[in-house]
Amino acid sequence: MPSSLVSLGANLGNTLETMRSASRLIKDAFENSRIELSPIFKTPPVGGPSGQGDFLNSVVRIDHALSVWEVWERIKRIENELGRQRFRRWESRRIDIDLLMHDQDRVWTPHLKVPHPRMSMRTFVIHPACEIAPDWIDPVSGVSIRELSNRLRNTHHPRISIACNTKSLADRIATVLRHGDLVDQKCVQLYFCDEPSEWSKQTPHADLHMACVEIPDPESVQWEDYCLPWALAMGFVNSSSAETSDDLHPSDTGLGARYLLPGIDVEWVCHEIQAALLALRCPVEPTGDSWVA
Repeated sequence: MPSSLVSLGANLGNTLETMRSASRLIKDAFENSRIELSPIFKTPPVGGPSGQGDFLNSVVRIDHALSVWEVWERIKRIENELGRQRFRRWESRRIDIDLLMHDQDRVWTPHLKVPHPRMSMRTFVIHPACEIAPDWIDPVSGVSIRELSNRLRNTHHPRISIACNTKSLADRIATVLRHGDLVDQKCVQLYFCDEPSEWSKQTPHADLHMACVEIPDPESVQWEDYCLPWALAMGFVNSSSAETSDDLHPSDTGLGARYLLPGIDVEWVCHEIQAALLALRCPVEPTGDSWVA
């Protein structure tokens, strides 16, 4: 029987009641399924507009008999029923429900990516997930949820290594970081790597291993299609379903948290770097709240 991990997050209105409502709707939407809820945690907002309140976060395990697409459609309907509206990225929200994992499936499309592309770097996701699925293996990194959680508990300053597929992109990102005050440059290592199969070999020890891929014609080329060799080399795509050269294989280096993102907008990339640094060390505090009012 397939199993999925789903994250819940809210920081608008009566957040505890919203979380409880989401849990009830999940039980209704996945009738006759085994459902397990992690404890509820409180975390500060990460990466979004200033002035937001703290978030409540939790992770739900659902054992069911559905495809990944059916699970995704059901949780999006629950979001809509609870009044989720999207205006600005990472803004305050009544509810946010994300599909984190679906067994060992790897989905790489413009609309849906599974595992969730930022899952492994987010303490506010991994720590709750570790409460109910510590032995689950992240199919991208090959590392267990427990191990990902342990790595995120480090007390040293977070370190991110970023491979860029063009030297000019690496230079432009470095320039924006150098002239801004959002990111401590000592926490970021940038390097040029034009061969996807080499990204893990050149990556130094870091908490998060990123690749930033620039495409030659973003108006006519789909980013997910262009960077498929990178997605394969980093483990985001199953090699048996990818029509790429035979010398590229999903990475099994045990590097842990990793993230592949577009290099189209350098300002946006730098904001992603800032959000990632915050997410890697985001404090996660159990609330002690019950799921039952």
